[in-house]
Amino acid sequence: MLIKGRPVGIWILAFWSATHAIPALFVALDAGGAKGLIAWAVVIAEVTLATGLIMGRALARYVLIVQVAAHVLVFALFACAAMFIAIAWGLRGVELAVVLSIVGYLLLVCWAFMYLFHPGVEEFFTRQSRK
Repeated sequence: MLIKGRPVGIWILAFWSATHAIPALFVALDAGGAKGLIAWAVVIAEVTLATGLIMGRALARYVLIVQVAAHVLVFALFACAAMFIAIAWGLRGVELAVVLSIVGYLLLVCWAFMYLFHPGVEEFFTRQSRK
């Protein structure tokens, strides 16, 4: 399915990427010095990444693949840590909300990872880069 000539998944991933800039924007507005500079760089990088995805730039696809892989690893570690803490402390059922929210996010991120390697998406980026 296409929206304005681009696959819907690209729009979803561009929106997902752009939403990462929101927490960094809050930090950038409040912080100064090096921390503010780094936060503004993150905001600019995420917006540039989302724009590159919409424009069909192959580099944006590769950067997003690395970002998605990092999210899978980090949130899988969060899920393992939450389960370990729950089991070690004997909390039965309390960790369910935390683990289910992490698993839901992992499903989204795993879908994104598989989607970025789909032949139709790869063909879209190849076609856009030739224009």
